[in-house]
Parts: sequence; structure tokens; C-alpha cells
Amino acid sequence: MNELVRWDPFRAALPFEGSLLDIPTLFRPIARHALAGPRMDVNETENAYQLAVELPGVPKGAIQVSVYDNTVTLTAELAEENAQGAEEQNWLLRERSFGKVSRSLALPEAVDENASQARYSAGVLHLTLQKKRTSKRLTVH
Repeated sequence: MNELVRWDPFRAALPFEGSLLDIPTLFRPIARHALAGPRMDVNETENAYQLAVELPGVPKGAIQVSVYDNTVTLTAELAEENAQGAEEQNWLLRERSFGKVSRSLALPEAVDENASQARYSAGVLHLTLQKKRTSKRLTVH
């Protein structure tokens, strides 16, 4: 004997059985990749800008930092582990990211790239970017 089931046009239109209407699931991939690059904290002191940039798992040699005038650009690349046979793996969950990331940040004042310092430890890059000393106008009395 057949059972009568009320037809729902929205259920018929969603082949994923309503998962698209699950708002947290729908926006999770967008939120996870919303940043244009690695996460960073920026602090300003009287003489310098201090940056702490998260780069977990990135080897020191795969990080490049360039400073031009008041813009700092960071580029890093994390190679995928076990690249051979990755398609043959039986992944249950795969959230880690691999590849090249880049991020530029314009600072309010010009930076002296020759007086700046970088230190990398425990997956965090610490940059101290010294502000350029600008000449001051003297008032003639």
C-alpha cells in the first residue's frame, strides 16, 4: 500500500537534503577562507611597527618579506606533505591548507627597511619595522 506524502517543492529542488539551508554549514567555508592571507597582529610604537604573523608549518626558507616605502608584503609557501599518492588516500577529514599565500599591508608611515628586524619561531614571524626618521623643519627666529 502506498503512503501519501505531502510534496515540498523546496526539498525537491535541494539534492543535498536541505544542507544548503543549514546556515552555519553554508557559510563555514566562506568564513574560513575570508582572509586574504595569513593572520597577523600589528602594533605601533613611537619608533616602529611590530607585526606577528601566523605561519604554522612553513619552513623559514619559504618566507619572503619585502618592504617598500610604507608597504610590507609577505609571501610564504607551504608544500603539501605526502604529495605522491594523495589521491589514493582514504581521507576522513582534510582541513589543512597548502600552497602559496601573500599579504600586503600599507602602514601609516614609511618604514626604514635597513633598520628593520625579523625573527621566526614556533610558526610565528615577528617583524619589527622601524619608522623612517623624517627631517624636521627648523623655525628661524
